[in-house]
Amino acid sequence: MTEQKSVMDEVNDRIPAADFEAEYFPGGLVRVTIDLTSELVDQIKAVAQEQNWPRGEAFVALLALGLGALEEEKVRCLMERDDPPARDEVEVLLRCIRQMEMRYAVMKRRLWDFLKAYQTASLADGALRAEVTGLRNLVESLRAERDALRERVTALEVMLEGREAPAVASPERRTLPPAPQRRSAWYRLLHLGRS
Repeated sequence: MTEQKSVMDEVNDRIPAADFEAEYFPGGLVRVTIDLTSELVDQIKAVAQEQNWPRGEAFVALLALGLGALEEEKVRCLMERDDPPARDEVEVLLRCIRQMEMRYAVMKRRLWDFLKAYQTASLADGALRAEVTGLRNLVESLRAERDALRERVTALEVMLEGREAPAVASPERRTLPPAPQRRSAWYRLLHLGRS
């Protein structure tokens, strides 16, 4: 008998989480604490609200955008120089952009698979919860019915105890009823119409 795999196990077989983590997050996540002015935080909040970004993602997105702006400025300076080392540097940056685009597309696809697996697991969880609720209601209903039947049985037992026990004839006194008298066939024929 084969063990049935969960949806998350099936997704993990296709896209092992460990491989995904190693490929896209080789160093894991690093917590960074910085002190910002309230004015800057208000600006970040305003951008996050304008872009419909969750607050935590807004800080990461704006930091990445700032780094991207620095890289863009570097490329512009290299393009103005237009010498062989600058062209080589631009080619390296273009390769990095292509690599990032490829990784973004793959991560987006994998995120889609994870999202679908999560939705399926959530639906299965919801169905199980609904079934549990239904079974609990059924159990409560059956308990109430059982309790009503117990009360009825108790009432019937009390009623039976209140009655006097019928006298049972002893085997010696037992008398057989008299055997019916058989009339002759002629008698029955003659009296057939009179009864």
